[in-house]
Amino acid sequence: MVEASTGVVEADGIWTTKPGLRIGVRVADCVPILLAGPLADGSPWVAALHAGWRGATGYGDPAPGGGILRRGVARYQALGGHPSHLVWAFGPAILACHFEVGLEVIQAARQDPAWQEALASMGPAGKPHLDLHGFLRAQSLDLGLESAREGSVALCTVCRPDLLYSYRRGETTGRQWGWIEIG
Repeated sequence: MVEASTGVVEADGIWTTKPGLRIGVRVADCVPILLAGPLADGSPWVAALHAGWRGATGYGDPAPGGGILRRGVARYQALGGHPSHLVWAFGPAILACHFEVGLEVIQAARQDPAWQEALASMGPAGKPHLDLHGFLRAQSLDLGLESAREGSVALCTVCRPDLLYSYRRGETTGRQWGWIEIG
């Protein structure tokens, strides 16, 4: 998690309290996460996060604190925000219908306190599938975010070639963006 500046920053999480500074994350089949809420002094805070399975689980991440959503909410709290005040949304991503993963991915997700076995299923080829949107939603609720303040768009990047790019569908150059700005 890094604080935004006026230049391009490469990170899985970026945040700001500066009005007019648009921040965003670029994704292919991963989940763009947008968060917005007031800090204790009433000033606004926004964040844009990039969550693939590694980012969602914190797999291989040397930074303590779990996955990117957990680290993003922790940053908000460290600045004086309360998780129940956040407005949040997940953008289009590869959904469980197409997100075939290895067993190591399921094992990594099982380490999270919000894990539910219903988030994993067997796909038509007999390989595990992960509901990444569902996993991140379970984390959100575990962190104290309110379901009534969610505005996610659950479109599958693989299922919707008319609207979205998908690396797994073979489109290696196109991407979606998740943008957020304090007006």
